[in-house]
Amino acid sequence: MRTIIKIALLSSLALSDAAQCDETASGVNFSGDLLSRSKLTGDWGGIRNDMAEKGVTVDLDATHVTQHVASGGYDGSLLSKFPGNRISPLLPDISETESDAMFNMLLKVDTGKAGLWPGGFLTVRGEGRVGDSVGIRAGGLLPTNGDAISPAVPGHTNQDVLALTELTYAQFLSEQFGLAFGLINTADGDKNEFAGSIRSRSHFMNVGMRFSPVSGAAVPLLTTLGASAIFMPTKNIIGSAGFINAEETAGYNPFERTDGTTFLTEWQFKHTLAGLPGKQTVGFVYGFDRKKLDIGADSRSQLASLIQTGEAVKTNADTWALYYNAHQYIQGDSKGGWGPFLRAGVSDGHPNPIKWNAAFGLGGVGVGSWRPNDNWGIGGYALGASDEPLVNQLGINDETGFEAFYNAAISPWLHVTADVQYIDSALTGANLPRVNLPGPKEAWVVGVRTNLNF
Repeated sequence: MRTIIKIALLSSLALSDAAQCDETASGVNFSGDLLSRSKLTGDWGGIRNDMAEKGVTVDLDATHVTQHVASGGYDGSLLSKFPGNRISPLLPDISETESDAMFNMLLKVDTGKAGLWPGGFLTVRGEGRVGDSVGIRAGGLLPTNGDAISPAVPGHTNQDVLALTELTYAQFLSEQFGLAFGLINTADGDKNEFAGSIRSRSHFMNVGMRFSPVSGAAVPLLTTLGASAIFMPTKNIIGSAGFINAEETAGYNPFERTDGTTFLTEWQFKHTLAGLPGKQTVGFVYGFDRKKLDIGADSRSQLASLIQTGEAVKTNADTWALYYNAHQYIQGDSKGGWGPFLRAGVSDGHPNPIKWNAAFGLGGVGVGSWRPNDNWGIGGYALGASDEPLVNQLGINDETGFEAFYNAAISPWLHVTADVQYIDSALTGANLPRVNLPGPKEAWVVGVRTNLNF
């Protein structure tokens, strides 16, 4: 029962990344020599294994990203002509090459293994970020470095931050049903085995490939108060449904940021096709009472870095979004194989600045028998802008992009990703009072990501 409960918890509510699941439950421990053990710092003289046996795991991982705008995007000399007023003063300081680092600290307690009561799981997470990303220099509406937007502290885009991003308790009442509540982290939602999620550090880098941004008007990027029910009617169907606050609360008192409420539900369906595994995920969100949406404060787009309008989209209407993703192996499985993936989403476009999105491509695990632990992906994305007056005023149209990555497992605790992107930007030119900023050129961006698990 415990193993089934863990699978449901990890998959349906996205309370923890699959790569950070309980070590001992999966038959792996922290011991071993430097190149074979699961974590860099090992078993701490046996203490770490003993803690895991008693239901307590502590993880720390760090990710460093360097990206270079090889061509196109915004010209730095052009941006420096707008050192304030409506144009963000950050822009003249962003060069063609930037580096930043992200930190993730995770504590998990299994109350059953701890000898307290069965079926309880406590998760505490803190995240930090230092350095700069290339941001708007690449010219895309969506960030080319999705790792750099966490933690998503409002008003601190591209700044050094440290925040509590999860404090959640989940209690399973049976093998088919559980409840979770607290400071919920949403970054693993809309997860795809080949394309990744917002939290992933081993898949695509561009935000457009990692999740469907149509949910942005109703679901905060990372952290908010909420409660959810978890369902697992069969071993192949896992679902969740609940309510959360619509505002991002990372770095703030969550009880003071309560503008709007969102109902959300996500369901995953595992299946086989010609004996090969696959999975489909469908999610729906509906936002109530969202009086305004500051589209310049959401780090899932570059608007906060490009334009400081002092305006927000005001609305008295509810908002909704529907998203879908799927992957299907056409050779092998998660231990070594490849196949296509697809994700798509649509919203009412009010007040969400993105009306629809799509991403598709090929992904795989392993390259023959000589690189079994590597993974790779190649694909493209597209998005369509809504007809909100402020969105039109900012000169936002449709955007398309392409990306390819290869993630090499140097050891179980060290992964290095090479990445290349092409962006045909949605930003055609901003026309606001005292500002007439031309649109960016089509851009090529190359990057290297290093993920280290301690």
